[in-house]
Amino acid sequence: MSDSGEPKTPAEESQVVEIESKSPEEMTKNSKKRALDLAEDSDNESWLENHRRITKKPTRRNIASDYEKTEEETLKEEEDDDDNDALPLTCSICNQPFLNPVVTKCQHYFCETCGFKHDMENDKCFVCNQPTLGVYDTAMEIKGKITEQREKAKAMVKEVSTMVEKASAMVDDAGGIAEKAVKLVEEVETMVRNAAEMATNAGKMAAEAAEMVQEANATMETAKADMAKAFAVMKTVTWDDV
Repeated sequence: MSDSGEPKTPAEESQVVEIESKSPEEMTKNSKKRALDLAEDSDNESWLENHRRITKKPTRRNIASDYEKTEEETLKEEEDDDDNDALPLTCSICNQPFLNPVVTKCQHYFCETCGFKHDMENDKCFVCNQPTLGVYDTAMEIKGKITEQREKAKAMVKEVSTMVEKASAMVDDAGGIAEKAVKLVEEVETMVRNAAEMATNAGKMAAEAAEMVQEANATMETAKADMAKAFAVMKTVTWDDV
């Protein structure tokens, strides 16, 4: 019977028997074990929280670092493009397109022949008058730019050739249409002369001929405009680089 007068359940009676059967030393040992378990659980929770904070912070830093790195790479690429655009395409001595370009220590560019010839007469740079020490290195960056310009020129020449071919084809078509129109007009005139009763049909044919002439004129004007565009593009091509 319990203190409240209610009967105990079998589980409660078993727990009471188990407690009464344990010695004070065992009870003390169990209490310490429970305390250690609670402390260990608390330490595990603290470690997990610290781990979350540690892994979270570097993630933000890494993202920022990656973003900054991307910006730096972008700026470097833009600077490289600007530097490439600033490279010359003509020799400072002969003012002609480079032949086997070379570069001095002071970063001035010449044709190989021009540079060596000048060095035999003067050991200072032709542009800035600094000593060259006889050092003329192959200007690989200039060679690369020359190759790039040549490829662009070839592409422009190809584009112009295509435009000229199209314009020529349109001119041929216009010529063919005009020729057909002339023949049709001649036929109409013949029909009018030969038979007055054919005047109605001749009028229709004359109208068709007029439309064909108008179409031929329009096609011819378009072809002329395209040819003018093609010649304008051709004027922009540096033919020395092709």
